[in-house]
Amino acid sequence: MRWLAQADTALEAVLAGLAGCAEREAFDLVAGLVRLASRLQGLTIRAQVQLARLRPAPPGCGDEDGGPYSEFLADELAAELGQSPRTASDRLARAWDIAHQVPDALDALTSGQLDYPRLLALHDVTQALSGGQRATVETQMLAGSRLKSPSQWRRKLHRMVARIDPDAAARRRREAHAQRGVTVRPLEDGMGLLSATLTAQDAHAIFERIDRIAKADARADGDRRPIDARRADVLAALVLGNRRELVKVEIQVIAAVGTLAGLDDNPAELVGHGPIPATVGRTLAADANWRRVLTDPETGTVLDLGHRRIPTPALARLIRHRDTRCVFPGCGMPATCCDIDHTVAHATGGRTALDNLGLLCRHHHSAKHRGGWTLGQPEPGIFIWTSPTSRIHRVDTTANDEEGLLPDEDTKNWTTKPAAPLANSPTRLSASDKTRTRREAPCPF
Repeated sequence: MRWLAQADTALEAVLAGLAGCAEREAFDLVAGLVRLASRLQGLTIRAQVQLARLRPAPPGCGDEDGGPYSEFLADELAAELGQSPRTASDRLARAWDIAHQVPDALDALTSGQLDYPRLLALHDVTQALSGGQRATVETQMLAGSRLKSPSQWRRKLHRMVARIDPDAAARRRREAHAQRGVTVRPLEDGMGLLSATLTAQDAHAIFERIDRIAKADARADGDRRPIDARRADVLAALVLGNRRELVKVEIQVIAAVGTLAGLDDNPAELVGHGPIPATVGRTLAADANWRRVLTDPETGTVLDLGHRRIPTPALARLIRHRDTRCVFPGCGMPATCCDIDHTVAHATGGRTALDNLGLLCRHHHSAKHRGGWTLGQPEPGIFIWTSPTSRIHRVDTTANDEEGLLPDEDTKNWTTKPAAPLANSPTRLSASDKTRTRREAPCPF
């Protein structure tokens, strides 16, 4: 096609001029090319589907399991592109499914309004839903914001799917639970990869125990090895029986009051992991020490400590429950691994108050102080980041679009109400209606 030749010429021109780009031009070029790649991915999917339509399965082949297009098309593509037939077949099948199951999302990808990781998450997470349910979730997701990262987008999807079909979510969990296991495979240079598929709560509890022992050893022995190497040694010692420490670990779970009371089956959230089924949240509640926190000023929680530098435990808990993770755009570091930062430094007069505190992981804490980024908090929980190149990014921890409410859900009590137009649907659960809880229990081994 002529346009392909023109595109090649344009790309060669960009490549030739790349060495002479200024910093701002190079930044804009990287961002533009990433968006262009998404559009090209959408075009590729459409081209694959069109090719499949032009190569239908031969009539009367006698294969009851035959697909809508020739079973040999993928082999032809694999030979042309230097890929394995299995890879080509999987990509062709996925393109066909995407085009027929989430067509609006494919339109958004092709027009540059959505990227491929988000489309792929939408397609994969909604596989167990009916066609009508999938269409509802697709419409709601496309009508909302794109959030700050694909991982947040995926968490929002899981919340929607868990509420629109709780029975299916429970069934998928049982199936996934049955598939848990431990595997090992060889790596280069005498190393091996040991992996375990566990329930989310067990995985987090095990990691927390390993991490605490590794950090304690480093402080005691002055061990300067990378933290991952120390964790690996601790894991081996624990499993092989060389360590016997009983470390108390903490798992944080956020759940609506109605969920804990058994009034509904809306998903809870395991901090650092994402949505978990309501039944799991209730199980954890039955075997744990829980702290109930209502994020409402009328509860009496201390919100302002004047010129005190270190927040009280009550205020620190409120900050961690409000923000849940690092407030840098797209960062997924959970609250338990973040510092409580003064937006306006305490040394320059910043107050230790709700509207001047936020969570930052160590890396983005350094970015604020040494990386050329500036941070403001015009209202409590609303963070305005300015990049070194003066680009503005807004993070609002008080408007949780990641919650992903469905069209008929009420933001106050999770009850249904008359359906409203999708574009006007609510996008968050009121913080005052959530009970945030904490599980404290020893590691199970």
